[in-house]
Amino acid sequence: MSAYYDLLEKPDIRQTGEQQPLYARFIPKGTIERKEFLDRVHLFTGISRSLLEGAMASFMDELRDCLADGWTVELGELGYFTPSLSCRREVMEKKELRAASVTLRGLNFRLGKEFYKELDKKMQLERHPQSASKSESSAPLLSVEQRFRLLEDYFQQYPCINRAQYARLTGRSVKQAVTDLNLFIEDGLLTRYGAGRNVVYMRNK
Repeated sequence: MSAYYDLLEKPDIRQTGEQQPLYARFIPKGTIERKEFLDRVHLFTGISRSLLEGAMASFMDELRDCLADGWTVELGELGYFTPSLSCRREVMEKKELRAASVTLRGLNFRLGKEFYKELDKKMQLERHPQSASKSESSAPLLSVEQRFRLLEDYFQQYPCINRAQYARLTGRSVKQAVTDLNLFIEDGLLTRYGAGRNVVYMRNK
């Protein structure tokens, strides 16, 4: 299983008219929302989903309260959260500005070193198969075999997949994803479990 990147040309800020070097940009496969994230943790740990929901809500409540009370908060190896501030107006002297004119701008997040090392070690990068770069704008879509190879790589790390996850993985629409998955079932490659929105697909041994 891989993460995607694309190579894009840096903007010509100085307007030299010369070709600019390329830079790598992460291409997300989509967004894993709260419900799906909790489902994943539940599948791999066996911890009650309601317990996970309550724990996540408690984490967010306590994180918000600690930050509001002026603390930097460390979440284990994940890293540190610290509030960042801004002034509502520009001033030259400290006495010209009161607390009411200082406001929350956002949060600074500093990634933990160990988490970074483990993420860097685990992440395998490959060029996005449907690159939007001009040089590959006519690149063909993934074949059925290529899509199934992506699915096999996915099953190396995860026990099952749903339609939305498969769609993000392969760049297909959800309707196309269902067609693909049904085809793999007919070929004896996958088995479907559940019903309705809870349907998942697992690789046949």
